[in-house]
Amino acid sequence: MLYIIENRKHVLSSEYIENGLSPIPHLHTHLELIYLTAGSSIATVDYMDHPVKKGDLFLAFPNQIHFYHDIHPCNGKLLIFSHDLWKELKDTFQNKVPSHPVIRRDRLPEDTEALLEKIMAQNNGGQPYGRLAARGLLLALLCELLPLMTLIPSLNSYDSIKNILIYCSGHYTEPLSLDILSRELHLNKYYISHLFKDRMKISFPDFINGMRVEHACNLLQQNPDITEAAFASGFSSVRTFNRAFSKFMEMTPREYIKDGQT
Repeated sequence: MLYIIENRKHVLSSEYIENGLSPIPHLHTHLELIYLTAGSSIATVDYMDHPVKKGDLFLAFPNQIHFYHDIHPCNGKLLIFSHDLWKELKDTFQNKVPSHPVIRRDRLPEDTEALLEKIMAQNNGGQPYGRLAARGLLLALLCELLPLMTLIPSLNSYDSIKNILIYCSGHYTEPLSLDILSRELHLNKYYISHLFKDRMKISFPDFINGMRVEHACNLLQQNPDITEAAFASGFSSVRTFNRAFSKFMEMTPREYIKDGQT
C-alpha cells in the first residue's frame, strides 16, 4: 500500500511494509527508516538513486525528497519519527544528511532486525510506558547506526520541487492542475511538468492521483462508501477514481474493502 506522510501526528509511528514502497515523491519533517525483509528497490533521495536490498536499512533525514521504485516486491519494517525526540540529536538531524542513506546488511549490527521488531511491539502494543520504551530502544539503535554513516552539511534549500510538493500536499483533494500550480507558485507550467518527469520520474497526473488514492484508502478503512471516498479525495468522478485506484493498488476499491474485512 502507498503511503504519503507529510503531516504525522505522532512523534513515532511504526508499521509493516507488506505491499511495496511508495513511488510517490514526498518529504516531511520526520525521519524515515526502512528495513527490508524481502525484495529490492531503488530509493531516490534528493534526485540520487540508491539500491536497497533484503537486509539493508535505509534512512532519510527531514525534508529530503524521497521515493522508491521497487525491483522485486518489498516487505519490511517502517519507522517514522520526529527529530524532536532527543535534544542531543536534534542539531544533527536538522543540519546534516547522510552522504549515502543505505547501510548494507553486512555492516549492520547483528541484532538490528530483532531490535526493530521490539521497537514496533512496544510502540504499537498499547502497554503502559510502551511508547516511551520504544523511543529508548530506537535511540540505542540510532547510536549504533549513525557512526556507520557519513554525515554532511544539509543545504536546507527549498527549491522549486519542494515548494511544489508542499503546495500539492495541502491541496490535492481540491481541483489541481498544472495551470493552477503555475499561477499559485509563479512557475511556468511546462517547467513544472519537466520537473516531474525528469527529476521525480513520475507524471504530474500520476503524482496527484497517487496522493488522492492514498487519502481514499484511509477513508475507506473508516467508511466503505466508495462514492464518498472518491469525491472527498479530489476525484471528479467515480469512474476516474476506480481507474486510478486499480492502477496504484492493483485491485479495485471494492476488492480493497473486502480485503480489509477478512
